[in-house]
Amino acid sequence: MTEPNKKYITDVKGNKTAVILDLKDYEQLVDEIDELNCALGYDQAKKENEKDIIAGKLITLENLIAKSHNKKAKQRIKV
Repeated sequence: MTEPNKKYITDVKGNKTAVILDLKDYEQLVDEIDELNCALGYDQAKKENEKDIIAGKLITLENLIAKSHNKKAKQRIKV
């Protein structure tokens, strides 16, 4: 994210008390926070289910994507 265009609201002593962001910058910030929360949630779920992943009861997103790419590559070779 590029540096957002921000303005500050100050109190009578000149202390910053609030920030005003352009709507575009705000929405981008919210999207980035959401992506970070999703990644953190995925990492936590992966950690909590590590035994089942090792046992082959569950598959990680990384492994699922790799399998999908391998299947597509094999299909291309058959043609």
